[in-house]
Amino acid sequence: MRFLVFFLFFVSGAAGLVYEVAWARSLGVVFGASHLAVTTVLAVYMGGQALGAALLGSRADRSERPLRLYGLLELGIGLAALAFVGLMRIYPALYVPLARVAEESPLYLTVVRTTFAALAIIVPTTLMGGTLPTLSRFFAAPEGGVARQLSLLYGLNTLGAVVGALTAGFVLLPRLGVTTTLLMTAGVSIAVGAASMVLQRMESLVRVSPARRAAAGDGAGAAEPARGSSDDFAARLTLLGIGLSGFCALGYEVLWTRMLTLVVGTSVYSFTVMLVAFLVGIALGSYAFGLVRRLFVGGRHAGVLLFGGIQVLIGLSALAVTILMRDLPLTAGHARELLSGLALTGFAERVGSSFGIAFAYLLLPSFLMGLAFPVAGAVWSAGRAGTGAAVGRLLTVNTVGAILGSATTGFALVYLFGIERSLQMLIIVNVTCGLAIAASASMRRWAVASVAALGAALLVARGAAPAWGRVWDQKFFATFSNMRRTVEAPERAMARLQDAEVLYYHEGVDETVSVIRARGDVQQTFIVNGRPEASNAPIDVQLQRALGHLPMLLHRDPRSVFVLGTGSGMTLGATSIHPEVQRIVLAEIEKGVLGVARTFSEWNAHVLDDPRLHIVFNDGRNHLASTRQRFDVITSDPIHPWSGGAAYLYTVEYFRTVADHLAPGGMVSQWLPLYELSTDDVRTVLRTFAEAFPHVQVWLTYYDAVLIGSNEPIVVDEAGLERRLANPAIRDDLAAVHMGSVRDLLAYFVLGDAGAREFARGGRINRDDNLTLEFSAPLSQGALTAGGNVLALAAARESLVPYLAAASAAEQRQAAVDRWSRNLETARLFDLAHAQYLAGEQSSQGFAELLATVRVRDPGYAPLLFLLDEAQYEDRRQPVVVAETPLDLREESGTATRVRLAAIRTFLGRGRVLVSFADMEGREVWAKRILCGRYEQLEDATARYADRVLGAARTASSERAARTPGASAGAVREVLQREADRGACLRAP
Repeated sequence: MRFLVFFLFFVSGAAGLVYEVAWARSLGVVFGASHLAVTTVLAVYMGGQALGAALLGSRADRSERPLRLYGLLELGIGLAALAFVGLMRIYPALYVPLARVAEESPLYLTVVRTTFAALAIIVPTTLMGGTLPTLSRFFAAPEGGVARQLSLLYGLNTLGAVVGALTAGFVLLPRLGVTTTLLMTAGVSIAVGAASMVLQRMESLVRVSPARRAAAGDGAGAAEPARGSSDDFAARLTLLGIGLSGFCALGYEVLWTRMLTLVVGTSVYSFTVMLVAFLVGIALGSYAFGLVRRLFVGGRHAGVLLFGGIQVLIGLSALAVTILMRDLPLTAGHARELLSGLALTGFAERVGSSFGIAFAYLLLPSFLMGLAFPVAGAVWSAGRAGTGAAVGRLLTVNTVGAILGSATTGFALVYLFGIERSLQMLIIVNVTCGLAIAASASMRRWAVASVAALGAALLVARGAAPAWGRVWDQKFFATFSNMRRTVEAPERAMARLQDAEVLYYHEGVDETVSVIRARGDVQQTFIVNGRPEASNAPIDVQLQRALGHLPMLLHRDPRSVFVLGTGSGMTLGATSIHPEVQRIVLAEIEKGVLGVARTFSEWNAHVLDDPRLHIVFNDGRNHLASTRQRFDVITSDPIHPWSGGAAYLYTVEYFRTVADHLAPGGMVSQWLPLYELSTDDVRTVLRTFAEAFPHVQVWLTYYDAVLIGSNEPIVVDEAGLERRLANPAIRDDLAAVHMGSVRDLLAYFVLGDAGAREFARGGRINRDDNLTLEFSAPLSQGALTAGGNVLALAAARESLVPYLAAASAAEQRQAAVDRWSRNLETARLFDLAHAQYLAGEQSSQGFAELLATVRVRDPGYAPLLFLLDEAQYEDRRQPVVVAETPLDLREESGTATRVRLAAIRTFLGRGRVLVSFADMEGREVWAKRILCGRYEQLEDATARYADRVLGAARTASSERAARTPGASAGAVREVLQREADRGACLRAP
């Protein structure tokens, strides 16, 4: 019987975690994915549980059939979950009009979101909060004791949550979608409730005996500690301690998760792995209470000391984890290296290494957190009347602490102190709490006050002294990229670190962002949570400017613009260059990203200083859905579909929201990455996009596609484009990426409406409910898919002719037909070469022949010229001997030697060249020097520099030989060493 009840509570734990994930997703669609919105939903969820524990705990003590009461709670949870599904059908229609009352007020929107979230989930979460106190009441017995049963229940329920997290993240949501998962889980809750009620009937002792009633804590003979006594003081301090423990635990979880995302990524699978690691530790810790129960032979004082000691150990383990996190990138590399020898897919290797990293860092502290709860339960419930009430109060305080910990960490600590100092401050709270509680066992309140005062002083000191106690190197995290396909040796990582400049670094609650570049280089990279998101490399600049300029140029008269996300600001800046624009609205979820855009001001037209720009700090999709405004152009900064939460920006519901907010004739542009995305997923994005817009086009940049959508036919007016591109600012911005003329720009057209829909045939529709892309896109991370996707798009390539504006004269029309028909033939040949290049097949004979054919047909074909520029740059990254000279030298020992001293050039970036001076015969590098300058000038400048240095080496050798026979080799080395010692980066003349 008891085994069956334990099993039902295990299943209930699994269902509870599935509910949490599914409800958060559903409400996130309505409220947005901003940290404020997500925290609001989490607070309501946990607040409901706290409320249920407080209200229903004492009710359980009055029940003579607690298992029946538990069954009713589970039935209520299941029915409320079914009601939630119905509410989600009408919520958007109710929320949007209310949000429009003050669409830019965070306070007002929080009140609205809290109200809606409470109406949706307060009933089931309140019922959930009552389940643990109710079953604790049922299981209270003389042979087991409240604490032992509590530890088993808490551990089993948490273990069920582990199964729920894994099942939801890897099975249910990917295969069934949110609604079906919720309906199925509601059925599980109803089944658990019905089974519990049946088991209550089968219980032989339907009416509890007086002995069991006393053991269960109905109040018949149970004596509570006297209020104000030393026992009561220690017990109440322990109750406060479990609240502070919950506060610190959620704070740790928020901050450690933020750090681990740097190495495990931000996909849905990564977050599932981290959650599972945390829950497994809590479950194991709760079970371990049985091993430490014997320490309670000394009575309540022993329990108080044990609980205080556990809190200190939690703090110390958290300190160890925090210190070890300074080497997190290297640890991640070692984890991948360990798995690289196995025959695993890239996805399996990433998930496996993520599991290893998450468990290595989180298991010990979460284990101690799991152990703390039943120990606190033993201390608090000892001698108290009412098992349910005691457990309910314990759970309420712990949950309220967790709510405050999550909110305080996210909204205050990270912004005020950064991640490392926030962790250290939580550690101080944890250790102080533990020492104070342990001191309370001595019955000396002055000792408790002294410990608390010392902890408060340390807390203030740590907050006021940023440099004190710092062990992390922020530069290490700022420069780390989790996209490297090979494991970096520690020495190479440190060399790269020393060579890097951090232009900007910001720690937000959701994202750590940085902008870095190599010393002296012009190329800088924007990194989000360890993943490079943008740079000023031509391939990135071309995409970002195309996302801004294409819809602007295809629109006849764009006056109002909406941009979702800032990034580097290049897409935003491209829209601002057009003089017709009167108002630009930017929706940005993370304020810290604006600092990123400022470092790219040279490439984004200093757009943040544009008086036409209005910035809204909110989830972009949520703001767009709730605003009354309509826009001529809507575009967004690139974000990959597998990045956490980004798949909601690729659903048909989002695209329909965009379509509804287009003014007449309005245009939208949408990024479609062709790298790290399977062809099936590419078809899915295009089909989903085409489902929302009656008219679509596809344009192809280097290894990305730009989708254009409109509610009205998209007409390409060559004459109109000619007039618009006559503007020097627009022309120059596009000319830098081979798109500066009408002929060049239109060469990137691939598909019109008919071709796009034909290509998309067979793709799935990505919906808010199924989120196909969120679960399928991560499977292609690290895969080389761009070449295959270009080839697939090329197979459906269309002529531009049907989409051209009608010419006024038949001759002009025929000329356009001839021109673009020839362009189509050239494009189809180039597509084959382009696909081979992206697939890494540029060394093949077929590639060279295709490229030669295209160059003969149309030497000015813009995509070809762009590809040739990229190919030239990649070639320059290979070592090349640019100058050499033979020298007859003599060592100090008198040994004669002949060397062939060469200058070897290697482009390290678009603004840096490494010049190595080496003996080609002996294969020995004698000196190295880095030259910095403009990319276009560096090749010639390097050749001149190499000639000068080699000339100086010859002169030094000759002069030494003439003046002092012997040791001419040393003179040459001195010349080269002086060059190497002239500084980090020599500016090329």
